Amino acid sequence: MMAALSAVQGLGSCRSGCARDARMSRPAGGTLAWFPAETQIVVALDFARLRASPLWAQLVELARSNPGDQAQIDEMARRTGFDPLRQIDSMVVAFPEEARNGGAMGLVLRGHGLDETRLVGYVRDQVAKQGDDLFSFRRDGRTLWATRLQPTAAGFFVDDRTFVFGAGGWAEKMAELGGASASGAEQNQQLVHLVERAGVTNPLWAAAIVPAATRAMLAADPALASGGGINRLALGVATSGGLKARLVADLAARSQAELMTAQVTDAIRTAKHSPQVLLMGIGPYLDGISARTVDVSSEVVVELSEAQIADGVERLKAFLTLARQARVPGFP
Repeated sequence: MMAALSAVQGLGSCRSGCARDARMSRPAGGTLAWFPAETQIVVALDFARLRASPLWAQLVELARSNPGDQAQIDEMARRTGFDPLRQIDSMVVAFPEEARNGGAMGLVLRGHGLDETRLVGYVRDQVAKQGDDLFSFRRDGRTLWATRLQPTAAGFFVDDRTFVFGAGGWAEKMAELGGASASGAEQNQQLVHLVERAGVTNPLWAAAIVPAATRAMLAADPALASGGGINRLALGVATSGGLKARLVADLAARSQAELMTAQVTDAIRTAKHSPQVLLMGIGPYLDGISARTVDVSSEVVVELSEAQIADGVERLKAFLTLARQARVPGFP
C-alpha cells in the first residue's frame, strides 16, 4: 500500500489569485517540475476525473472483488483516516531513459487528508511484519522516509495533500527541485509538447521519448521491426460515454508509419481468430480498434461503449477469480 502514500502535490495560490493562474498555465499543473531533467517517460492517472465518470463504479467493484484487498483498504482507512479509493485525486509516475539499470523513478500523488504521523506509523507497522523498519533523513529542509532494506527508495510529505516518492536516487533530486517553476522535466520542451498532445484533461494519459535501447531491441525483432523507428509516444484515454483511447506513435518517416499501421491492422485481424481471445469472448471488442497513418505518425484508436465496459469488467472479475485459483482454461 506504499502507492497509497504517494499523494498529491498542492501548490499554494496567492491571495490575489495570480499564483493559481500561473500554476494552471504550466504543463500538467506544474507536476513535471518535480521530476529530474532526465525524465523521458511520464504516466498519469486523474482519479478525481475518473470518479466523475460511469467507469469509476465498475473499477471500484473490480478493486473490491478480492476480499483480502478490501480488508487491507478498510484497515488502512481505519488506522490512518485515509481511504485511497476516495481520497487519492491524481498520481503521476516518471522514469528516465534507462530506468532498468538503476531503478530510478519518481511519483507525485495528490489527494486530501494525508496525516503524516498516522501514515508513517501505519507503514512502519506493515514493514515490521516483513522484518524491516523505517528511518528518516533530511534533504533540503525536507524529512525523507525510507526502509532499511531499500534505503535508495524514499518519500516525503510536501503537505497534507501531497506525497512525493523516488527511487534510484530520485527522491533526493526531487526534494532539491521542490516543484519549483520551470525546473526539472518542465524544461524539456519535447516532453512538454508530448504531454500536451496526450491531453492532460484526460483521466489517463502518458507521454514517452522512446529510449534508443528500446528502439534497437524492437528493430532486432522481425515481428516488431517497424517499432524500431518509433521516436515518441503519446496516449490519451477519455472515459465519458464509454471509453476512447488514442495512441500516437511518431516515426522517422511516413513509410515507417504506414508499415506500423498495416502491422497493427493485421495483428487485430489475427487476434480475432486466437483461441484464447475466443475463450474469453472478447472478439467483438476488437471491432472497436482501428489504425491510420497521419504524416509520420501511426495512430491507434480504441472505442468501447458503456455496455461493453460493464461486460468487460464482469469478464475480468471472473478471469481474476480463476487466476487466483490457478485454473484459467486455455492459460498456463
